Amino acid sequence: KMIFEGVKLMFIGMTTVMLFLVLMILVIQLTSYLTRGVAAREVKEIKLARELLAQKKKKATTVDDADEDIAVIAAAVAAYETERFARA
Repeated sequence: KMIFEGVKLMFIGMTTVMLFLVLMILVIQLTSYLTRGVAAREVKEIKLARELLAQKKKKATTVDDADEDIAVIAAAVAAYETERFARA
């Protein structure tokens, strides 16, 4: 008789857990369905932000490269003038 009670209790417990898990899955899917528009807008905003960041980095890199080129040219001219005036 106690074995039957144990099996019955196990069956009730497992059924309760299974029903809870199914209910939780349904609530998650419903939430996903109801918020799909917000999620799509959020993904769109993230893509736009990444593109803007990439453009800023590209622009900053171009400016940095130009500044670096100017510095190299200025250093070369200074070295040339120093060497030229040292001979005279």
